[in-house]
Amino acid sequence: MSPPSALQIALHGPSFVMLVGGSGSGKSTFAEKHFAPTQIVSTDRCRALVGDREEVQAYSKQAFELFYFLIEKRMELNKTTIADSTALDPNVRRGLLDLAVAHGFPTLALLFTSGHYERRMNNRGRSRRVPEDVLERQQVAYKEALKAIPNERWDKVVLVPPRDFDSAIVTQMEAGVYSDVPPPYDVIGDLHGCYPELTELLDRLSWRPDGDTYCHPDGRTLVSIGDLGDRGPDSPACFRLFTRMVEQGRALFVPGNHDEKLRRYLAGNRPTLSKGLRETVEQLEALPQPEGEALERATLDLIERAPPYLVLDGGALVIAHGGIRKEMIGKVSNRIVSFTRYGDTTGARTPEGFPERRDWAAEYRGKSLIVYGHTPSRKPVLRYHTVNIDQGCAFGGALTALRYPELEFVRVRAHRPYADRKAPW
Repeated sequence: MSPPSALQIALHGPSFVMLVGGSGSGKSTFAEKHFAPTQIVSTDRCRALVGDREEVQAYSKQAFELFYFLIEKRMELNKTTIADSTALDPNVRRGLLDLAVAHGFPTLALLFTSGHYERRMNNRGRSRRVPEDVLERQQVAYKEALKAIPNERWDKVVLVPPRDFDSAIVTQMEAGVYSDVPPPYDVIGDLHGCYPELTELLDRLSWRPDGDTYCHPDGRTLVSIGDLGDRGPDSPACFRLFTRMVEQGRALFVPGNHDEKLRRYLAGNRPTLSKGLRETVEQLEALPQPEGEALERATLDLIERAPPYLVLDGGALVIAHGGIRKEMIGKVSNRIVSFTRYGDTTGARTPEGFPERRDWAAEYRGKSLIVYGHTPSRKPVLRYHTVNIDQGCAFGGALTALRYPELEFVRVRAHRPYADRKAPW
């Protein structure tokens, strides 16, 4: 019989990790084995720092003040932080979670599953023993935490049994959103299947046909902000071109919300076929076989491999379909991925039927130029170091490119409206 696979914990970019478990559950031992000492912020250590002794509970108020202070300062510096406390009090968890969310950190809760007997045995072997009645109360609180934490806003919750303390594999890596492809770039707004307009725009940008793809004589890179398909007359051609150009190293791509819906469909998780997605699926199914199946596989691979957003030119430029907040840049979490694809949604809808979105760009004051789309606007306008280059081509507007670093806009008018609803400008 082969041994069970090791528990694997991967942190992508700066992250916040909360350890949950009563005294003697192995939290501190696990943290010391798998994380750098400077990454760990411990309430016991904070008690010692403020009052010389870890075991004196009378110092807890000051210790927790220092605990939160150190965590916040590390987050301000974009440092991965491990919070080592029991975290059995829901108010403590809420405070830590709110702090992480405010700083754009992906969040992970590690729940240590050592049983009450194991904890008692471990406690007896410690130089500083916790009273038995405290262990009993912690056991009750832990059971409550087990039920509550999955319903809290943690990006990921992982159970850590004692057998995995030594064998667990913890990896810390960059978020995978940084690209070393240098400028210059031609950044293209939401395509939505408008292939005739795309070829016209590429011609105006001096891209030249090269077999079944395009190349630029000056070595520029084409960058898509996502939503390649739906609504327009030839979504398959848009996906075919970008899959080839990305593979050739001539283009970069981040997915939009429409790309994500198509990904779910192609992966077998059949979402509701909205009108736009239905048109894309019908266009793909109309292709001769095996060409259609090959394009579907290539398209699925393109979307699944793409980062949720891109940081380019050494951080001077960020490409995100629906936008991104300053504190999110360089990090990846469920919350951040959703924001970059759908924008800052309220959950309500406009009278026209579009999702209602907050104007996140009005609050942005970062140094990176954010180029985004998703919500059609009449013109591309540089505002607070952001620019929306979705001019609603599928609705009869225009397809826009931003030439970077020149910061010049090149636009072509839609040949005709392809969608049967009005753009919200």
